[in-house]
Amino acid sequence: MESSHATNTIEVPITENTGGQQQRPYEQPQQPIQINNHIVVVNQKSTLLAYVLWFFLGQLGIHKFYLGQVVAGVVYLALGVIGWATTFILIGWVPLGVLWILLIIDIFTIPGTVQRINQRGATRYMA
Repeated sequence: MESSHATNTIEVPITENTGGQQQRPYEQPQQPIQINNHIVVVNQKSTLLAYVLWFFLGQLGIHKFYLGQVVAGVVYLALGVIGWATTFILIGWVPLGVLWILLIIDIFTIPGTVQRINQRGATRYMA
């Protein structure tokens, strides 16, 4: 006896032409999720991109903004700007020291943060 509810799975390749535009290789990978015959595409955060942003723009907190941690990003940005702006009177080394300690901690916490964000995004759409 056949089920009255058929499920269809649609695979969405990353390089497929979507909307008349070719997806660029630097765009975030998409993860298709099936929900009651509908496909929801969830943006995944990249650990590699988070580390690249951390390395080159970490003192501005850009990696925190990328990971959706806006408050932490603003704190990093404030510490960096205030620290570098006041180094000539030597007090700027205090906020820079705090910022650098936070950046060292981020080396170890970025993979877990990315994994948690990606899992939370995927489970949000599971029915």
